[in-house]
Amino acid sequence: MIELIIVYCLVSDTKSCIEKRLQMEEFSSPMGCTMSGQQRAQEYLREHPSYMLKGWRCEVNMPKQTWLDDGGASG
Repeated sequence: MIELIIVYCLVSDTKSCIEKRLQMEEFSSPMGCTMSGQQRAQEYLREHPSYMLKGWRCEVNMPKQTWLDDGGASG
């Protein structure tokens, strides 16, 4: 299974981010996802104007990842 993962944040609060996973049949290969991923991410965000795109990626059979923000603190 190939998924497009979009990470988007509220325009009014850029630290409030959400990861959205889209499974699309058109992504028959990782290359297909890579080729159309950014376009699909932009289309999704046009429908949700209070958010801005932070990043996107394609994954093949991978579990959900957690985005951590440590505020720049070092361990």
